[in-house]
Amino acid sequence: MSTHLEVKARHSFARSFLERNAKVQTISTMLSAKYGISRSTAYEDIKAVHAEMQLSDDGPSLEEASEPMDTDTILAMLQHRLEVTVATGDDKMTCGLIKAINQAKQWNGYAPQSTSPTTYV
Repeated sequence: MSTHLEVKARHSFARSFLERNAKVQTISTMLSAKYGISRSTAYEDIKAVHAEMQLSDDGPSLEEASEPMDTDTILAMLQHRLEVTVATGDDKMTCGLIKAINQAKQWNGYAPQSTSPTTYV
């Protein structure tokens, strides 16, 4: 049985992704992996959060929801996905996310340096 604080944390996590229009299936998988809950519990949490969002007016404004995401936001989402895939042991997805993170860093001017022992300066 989860404590009230644990449920609130899961709801906050789910809401952050619902506000960005993430797929429900993706959110439920991330909730399940991050909090160690069943997918059915994750779906119940998402349903509760969605109902709460419909009743409240503190969601993102139309301007916020339609703004393009900046590089820092994209990096944060990729980092979170990386943590989930590492936790679930999906090596192929982990490699793909590392490549995506490096690409997003390059958008900000990051230049990766070779770590090869045979590279001479």
